[in-house]
Amino acid sequence: MSRFVALLEGVRARQRPPLLIASLPRNDPALARAALEGGADVLKVHINVQHHASGTRFGSWAEERAALEQILELAGAQPCGIVPGATPELEPALLMELAEHGFDFLSLYLRHAAPDRLPPTQRLARMLALAHDDPPELAMCLDQLPMQVCELSIMAPESYGQPLTYHDLARYAAIRRATRLPLVVPTQHQITPAAIPDLLRIGIEGVMIGAIVAGTTVETWRATTAAFRRAIDGAAL
Repeated sequence: MSRFVALLEGVRARQRPPLLIASLPRNDPALARAALEGGADVLKVHINVQHHASGTRFGSWAEERAALEQILELAGAQPCGIVPGATPELEPALLMELAEHGFDFLSLYLRHAAPDRLPPTQRLARMLALAHDDPPELAMCLDQLPMQVCELSIMAPESYGQPLTYHDLARYAAIRRATRLPLVVPTQHQITPAAIPDLLRIGIEGVMIGAIVAGTTVETWRATTAAFRRAIDGAAL
């Protein structure tokens, strides 16, 4: 079983606190180390994408491989997921190579997840994301799909960085009512550690921090991850 999925099952069984996931703004082993030292449970990295929130262009597997292998080594037994691209035209051979190198799960938008191209879930688990322009009723169909985790990337790109509101929380809660899948909320809006109790009250299993709240330096990543770790552990008591 995917280590990521196993951790989420522990959250649902109330055997451990919700997960803190670090979505790195660049494939930098120093940032990965800072996030792990701050208390991240899971790392997420990228290839073949232009990342809107961080403004980073992530290169190909060949370009990023050396840094990613260092990040996997740093992660050790902690799961590391990867965004392999932003298109349905993904190469099955590349995805299998990523599995063989030790990545634990794929992170893709639903619209980029082509059933005939993805490896079996026994090789790479699937965290598939709802997008800001997906209709709300789509969430009611997720339990019928071979996916293990839903990422709630439902905020419009032009609103990135604005304060978290009750409107946002209500949208998350509506999806929580529509699916039994574990839910991960990324910090597209300015989620702070103080908002963690509200998210956990809805029933969110994981919070994924990124550049919007953690910045791009080793110092900000270590400090931000530690602050979210304290908030999650405190709220889960």
